[in-house]
Amino acid sequence: MKKVLLLNPPGERLYIRDYFCSKVSQADYLTHPVDFVVLSGILAGEYEVGLIDAIAGKLSPESALEEIRRFAPDAVISLFGSVSLPEDLAFAAKVRAACPGARLVGLGDAFRDGGAKYLGPDSPLDALLLDFTTRDIVSYLEGDHGSAANMLIRDGGEVLPPGTRPAAERYEVPVPRHELFSGYDYRHPFVRSRRFATVLTDYGCPFHCSFCVMGTLGFKSRTPASVMTELEHIKSLGIKEVLFHTQTFGARKEEARELCRRMISAGLGLGWTCFSRVDVADPELLSLMREAGCHTVIFGVESGSDEILKKYGKGYTRGQIISAIDHCAAIGIETVGTFILGLPEETHETMERTLDLLRTIKLDYASINVAVPRMGTPLREEAIAHGLVDGDFAVMDQSGAEVAMGSRTLSREEITKYRKRAVAIFYFNPRYILRRLARIRSFYDLTRQLKQAAALAANTWFGEK
Repeated sequence: MKKVLLLNPPGERLYIRDYFCSKVSQADYLTHPVDFVVLSGILAGEYEVGLIDAIAGKLSPESALEEIRRFAPDAVISLFGSVSLPEDLAFAAKVRAACPGARLVGLGDAFRDGGAKYLGPDSPLDALLLDFTTRDIVSYLEGDHGSAANMLIRDGGEVLPPGTRPAAERYEVPVPRHELFSGYDYRHPFVRSRRFATVLTDYGCPFHCSFCVMGTLGFKSRTPASVMTELEHIKSLGIKEVLFHTQTFGARKEEARELCRRMISAGLGLGWTCFSRVDVADPELLSLMREAGCHTVIFGVESGSDEILKKYGKGYTRGQIISAIDHCAAIGIETVGTFILGLPEETHETMERTLDLLRTIKLDYASINVAVPRMGTPLREEAIAHGLVDGDFAVMDQSGAEVAMGSRTLSREEITKYRKRAVAIFYFNPRYILRRLARIRSFYDLTRQLKQAAALAANTWFGEK
């Protein structure tokens, strides 16, 4: 049986490279690369699949190369991130030298726009995978390039463009090999157990926020029955916590309700966290989610300004945000709000509205990010049009350690100051700290939150972990 290696390469910082969205970890968290979780199921039936996560394993480049040689792969599928691209390309060249006979396939956000330029004659890469939920990678590895529609492939002296295939509303994958990831120290600030699994129910997103790459991927979902089979496998492994990496849990509302009903009926006993939207997670759905084990929902709040929310395609208002967060608090679901500061139309006034919302909203956690013009997004086109970045712009870190761009009226330095104020307003005030300490459930919970707080402070005020 041929061997395929899933590789998350080493890096100088705590990089998160998955699902076409790379960044530096804000607060010492590191999730399973969901691309690899899905691919592990697709590949496992026909190949011996290995995993080397050099970030989670804290491997040096030399140690990672030694493990790669030991595995002796026939093919390597490697993650690449815009936030770490020079490092990733340099390491790929070392992998090519170490495994000259192996096929090397790249996967990541860096290749969403103009990927063919990374497959030149001097490139260590043989192909790029543009959708990790299909069997295209199997077709490619078997030599059937014509069926690998969602790939860019170097064939001789030319690069074969992606093929055409009707847009799919559904996708199904074999049960991922979650046990493959058990040897690494993955962690997430909102899961409540050291051991957890990451599950993808939908691919892409039906909404089109202009700063987000997910709306550019298309949208397709798995059946609730398929997801349940995976959840039952996870339970059989003794895992009791799940992170649904689905961009908008409940986007297909009736299917989300059915999944929750199945989880309740089966008595899985899993605790879980998910991402959703305040205009999707209505009271009926939230109640079912709570009964099915959901304890935390991550909402894209983004801004306290209705003008900014409208301009960048969120489709809901500040009032709807407050209402959804209040309802979650009332039924016992904790909430996380993600914020994006420094969008091109951001002003002092809109920033102050966001800070005001942070002072009063009943969120349990807030993730304060800065705007990043990601490949293939309308935001990138807008930023280039206004001269905020150029076409070769490389800074892609939304964590705020380095601000990617100024707005049309605010400098990068001013956005940095606003981000520091936002973090201080929400997290570093006595009332919030006492509230968090009162909710500590275990020693693991205490140590997890202390580590997250220390890493967040370091990232915010010192720009490093």
